[in-house]
Amino acid sequence: MTQQILTGYDGSPRSRTAVHWAGAEAARHGAELTVLRVWPWLGPSEPDGPTTDPVRRAEHGDLEAVAREVLAAHPDLTVATQAAAGDTADALVDASAEYDLLVLGSDGPGALADLLGGSVALSVAARASCPVALVREQPDAPEDELPLIQGELPTPENPLPTATNPFPATVPEDEPPATSATAVATAPTNPSATAVAPGPSPAAALEGELSAPDPHSATAVAPSPGPAEIVVGVAGESSLPAVEFALAEAARSGGRVRAVHGWELMPFWSATPGWLPPDTDADDQASRIEADLTRTLAPAHAAHPEVELLVEARLGGAAAGLLSATEHADLVVLGRRPHLLGHSLGPVAHATIRNSPAPVILVPQP
Repeated sequence: MTQQILTGYDGSPRSRTAVHWAGAEAARHGAELTVLRVWPWLGPSEPDGPTTDPVRRAEHGDLEAVAREVLAAHPDLTVATQAAAGDTADALVDASAEYDLLVLGSDGPGALADLLGGSVALSVAARASCPVALVREQPDAPEDELPLIQGELPTPENPLPTATNPFPATVPEDEPPATSATAVATAPTNPSATAVAPGPSPAAALEGELSAPDPHSATAVAPSPGPAEIVVGVAGESSLPAVEFALAEAARSGGRVRAVHGWELMPFWSATPGWLPPDTDADDQASRIEADLTRTLAPAHAAHPEVELLVEARLGGAAAGLLSATEHADLVVLGRRPHLLGHSLGPVAHATIRNSPAPVILVPQP
């Protein structure tokens, strides 16, 4: 069965970064990508999305434009766009039940929304039914570090060809919207979801899919090889779903997995009268922890024996120990336990999302 990846888009630079990351991930997995934008003002009276108000038309056009960007980079990818109404976080959580992965943009460390607990991404990540990838906007790379491009770069004299446009042309304000090239699909969150199909086939439009244009008619970016170093946080058997996810991802990308357990020589309960550390030799205790974890993770590793699995116990606490291993990671995977408050993440997940330089994927676990 073809995997389904959903990404949320709100017009911000970080969400655009997330859409492109999701496109690359979908291309590597042979998955189909859906780009969802949620408008609180979209109501039943506008089932086909905004068509008259200039601001709404511009936002809808921006949604189509970002999908075209993904297709230019990955011509073989199938992309659909959807518009839904309602609360953004609730809409994404509801939609996650129909997908294998949800990709969202994430604020950097110290962001005000993050500190106030009001981040849509954090709220969705705590409640979504599927794994959630949180991708931070990256600073512009120096010219000598830009990815290789296949073909000539577009210039004012030699612009990007537009002969094959996967989206319908913008409808003039004084004309009614055409219905032959646009299919209205029911989004998991609201019946006003719109999936756009490419011309020239109306039959394909009714499928609600956006197929790639001719790869020779647009500039294509060389596909990314995928994450080479995947760090996964482990705390015992409860972390097996996250480890299995990381190993499967490494098997597809040819990378390796580093399973990290952060621990403290003197845990918080050491203040209990009469408590003595069982082993004051940190190296010896770390070796014991690594041996126990290796045995615990053996069943998951057996499913992907070709993947190199490194098990490490890092002193400094759960969050600090894990973060110390993420400096050179391409991807970080964490299990997400149901939180006592229901709509919040635990302290380790919260600290990792805020401080990890690499994308973080939260995998639901029992």
